Amino acid sequence: MRLRSGLKIGRSKITGKFVPEKKRLKDLLEDIDCGKIKLPSFQRKYKWTAPQVKKLLDSIQNDHPAGSLLFLAVDYTDPLIPEIPFTGTTKERQISNIENLVLDGQQRLTSCYCAFYNLGTKTYFLNYKKLMEMDKNEQGKEIEFEELILDKKHMDYPERMLDDGLMPFCFIKSSKTLRDSLEPYKNSIRDNVDKRDVYDFLNGKLSDYLEAIFEYEFPVVTLPKELTLDAVCKVFQTLNSTGLKLSSFDICVAKFVPQGINLKDKVEEAEKKLLVKVAIENDENLILQAIALLAGKSPKKNSLAVTLSASDINNYWDKVISGIQNTMLMLEKFGAGTGEIRKLLPYTPIIPLFTAILVSKDYANLQIQARASIEQKLKLFFYTSALSQRYTEGTDNKLKEDCQAILIWLNGGVEPSTISNGVMWNTSKYLKVGQTNAIGRAILCLINSQKPKDFYDDSTVGYGDGTADSQIHHIFPEAEYKDSVDNINSIFNFTFLTKEANNFISNKTTKKYLNEILESRSLTEISFKQILEKHIVNDECYKAMQEEDYNKFLESRAECIKQMFIGMGLNIKFVEKNQIDEELDDEDLEETVEQ
Repeated sequence: MRLRSGLKIGRSKITGKFVPEKKRLKDLLEDIDCGKIKLPSFQRKYKWTAPQVKKLLDSIQNDHPAGSLLFLAVDYTDPLIPEIPFTGTTKERQISNIENLVLDGQQRLTSCYCAFYNLGTKTYFLNYKKLMEMDKNEQGKEIEFEELILDKKHMDYPERMLDDGLMPFCFIKSSKTLRDSLEPYKNSIRDNVDKRDVYDFLNGKLSDYLEAIFEYEFPVVTLPKELTLDAVCKVFQTLNSTGLKLSSFDICVAKFVPQGINLKDKVEEAEKKLLVKVAIENDENLILQAIALLAGKSPKKNSLAVTLSASDINNYWDKVISGIQNTMLMLEKFGAGTGEIRKLLPYTPIIPLFTAILVSKDYANLQIQARASIEQKLKLFFYTSALSQRYTEGTDNKLKEDCQAILIWLNGGVEPSTISNGVMWNTSKYLKVGQTNAIGRAILCLINSQKPKDFYDDSTVGYGDGTADSQIHHIFPEAEYKDSVDNINSIFNFTFLTKEANNFISNKTTKKYLNEILESRSLTEISFKQILEKHIVNDECYKAMQEEDYNKFLESRAECIKQMFIGMGLNIKFVEKNQIDEELDDEDLEETVEQ
């Protein structure tokens, strides 16, 4: 049912919450065209494809909800955030003072604006002749409006397609526009007997199908112009949890543009360095968090726009970019595969933390021995924090605390409590951990650090520099064992293999594929066991594979991995199962997609 506009609703005086006000699409587009509605300068580029636009237009014609919009009211004499116009607008038409910025809804509104005003790289058409035939021959049947929408390369004179049965969408942004735009064409065919049915359809029933477009409304929530940057940040922190993809970094972009700092350009330049690009993928806030730590300020994401100053950016930006490169190289040594990808990292906040530490210690200019000492301690922290699930919650507050504690430790002071408290380990509990858990990723990092060889050939598998194209696969194949064993997706049943090796193993039993590998590669058991050792699979594990004893395999491999962590220097504490945080049980082990 259509939501009709009626009572104007702004901010509820009773609840204090912001609730939507219905605004007609055609009015919104007119406001965009004349400049009353613009975009904040931090908004990303318009990127919707033609299929996405068609789906939106179909939703509008069917009067289906297409989501709400979020605006920020603007005092044009003293704007909080610099603005930019929508794609396709011209200075000649931008004659009105700005009233609102679109904080959420850019892609939808830009799509509508370009379609109904014939702007951008595409011109959209309605196949009205096909609609006319469907109206005549398929009465009572539901019409799939999306099938009637065509897109072509932008045309300056789309009305020329009318005789071919295509009506440009710029004709139907309002009922008046449709009437005025169609009048010349209708007059030209009025007396043409062969086109009498076309004339009658354009003059009558067509408008019935387009009425929903003319009257379509978006729910719009408008934030008051009195909001501070801090308040806007908090709004976005809340909205991000419900799907709005706008970060506090975007707010920082807006804050610093008037101060001569273009964070977008600085990020674009930084991403020319591959390791930096990998590090900050989809999260430029990591750079700002490192700057905040170096400046002795809170690294909380939703406060960055408030706490950071232009001098912080100027003083630390270049050092942080260099520090990120060194951090990613160090994490690569730890087995995190960061020379290629970020997916093995147990926690991405480790990037700004280690970056701030390396910059503080002037790591880039230290002698090899001093570097090695720092790396050893950070490696200990890296694995301990992951296995103890240090950053599962309260991350931002812990970052500043950990940065200070680690720097004291590196300067000869007391060991951080995260290290001294150690890791609570109960094998039977950990057997339920999967590969997406922080503990699971730490174990994958450990395996990756051994630079294992593939089962099928001599290539080095894993993630990072010098590895073959690898994937994470089951050792006891899921297809063969999932119905007969528990915890088939336990982290202790995974390793790195090539696609070819996985195809070779397929759905075979462990005993069968082991013997086939030995035969096909002409390997002795001793030489193949040496390959398995790099996958942290010892003789006991191998024996369990030959005996197809899954539970024995898991327990044996868990023990191997635990002993390797102990040898690394981790403080492993053996505890009863009920002493481990119950959230480990929440790991979804039912279905893991091979990566």
